[in-house]
Order: sequence, then C-alpha cells, then structure tokens
Amino acid sequence: MKGANLHNREGYKRKGNISLSKKEFILDQLEVCRNAESWIKPLSIALENLSLEDIMWRQEESSHTIGEIVYHLYFYNERWLKRFKGEIPEEVIESNASTFRGIENFTIKSWLELVNRLDENLANWQKVIMESTEAKLYEQIPNFPVDAEWWRALSNLCTHNVYHIGQIIYIRKAQGSWKIRD
Repeated sequence: MKGANLHNREGYKRKGNISLSKKEFILDQLEVCRNAESWIKPLSIALENLSLEDIMWRQEESSHTIGEIVYHLYFYNERWLKRFKGEIPEEVIESNASTFRGIENFTIKSWLELVNRLDENLANWQKVIMESTEAKLYEQIPNFPVDAEWWRALSNLCTHNVYHIGQIIYIRKAQGSWKIRD
C-alpha cells in the first residue's frame, strides 16, 4: 500500500505494534505534507510544473489563486515555527483573509523563491521536531489565548496544510494543469 510512511525513517523506527509517539506522529504528518506520497499528494508534487498563468489563475472573484494559498501556507508555517522556537510573533494579523496575499508583479523567480522558502520552512519543522523531546510536545503553548498542547496545535497545522494542498490540486484540475500521477 502506498502511503505507509511510518517505517524506517532516519531518527526513529516503528517497533512492532507499539503506538506512535507524538513526535513520530507529527514527523509523519510533516513528511506527508512536504514531500512523501501517501494517500494524498504532498506539496512538492502539488506545486510541480506550474506556469505563471497557473499560479495567478482565479476560478472566480471570491476564490484564491495558487500563489495566494502558497503565501498563506508560508505565513502560518513560519509564524508557528517561530512560536515553537520561543519567539513571540510580532506581526499582528488583521484577519485570516489578510494572510492570502497576492504578490504583485509575480515572476517565475519570485514564485520559485516563495516555494523554496515554504519548503525550507517545512524542512526546518522536521528538523526542529526531530531535535525536540517528546515532553516538549506535551507542553502548553506559552502566551496563547487558550490552553493547547504543542502536539495538538502541530497536528492541526498539518491538517491545515493538507486542506490547502487539496485546494491547490482542485484548482489545478479546474484549470487543466493537473496531470494524474500514479
């Protein structure tokens, strides 16, 4: 079965039927979001071979472009990574909608830079979680308006990433730029 990601990755291994630790669970989710094919296509595949036209295409006025969605993913993943490292985010978010920024005068170069920054951010997440202790994932998130443990927030962040990866693939199918991969 494709998608059995929970095996023999550097840094940890499954042992029989023992339950996953929260660390293993989050690492698996991050890997699937970033670059491991599973039941879903990862971001690395969802963003392959896009033209400027594809990136800026809007199905209808109220829809987001792929470029806007990728910026939104970069914004939230970067913000949460800083918070996990103990930095307090300084930028005030007016609304969730304000994080879907269009990039004026988009070029292939600026697009590839954004995609690279997002990929580096996701790679940094994997590295930081690999280096973290299991106990850290059970800690409450400091200066957060509600009680929340890190592992739950990170699981939600990965779910958020997968939701938007699905949106990107949906947009690509609607515009005709998605080539089915088996």
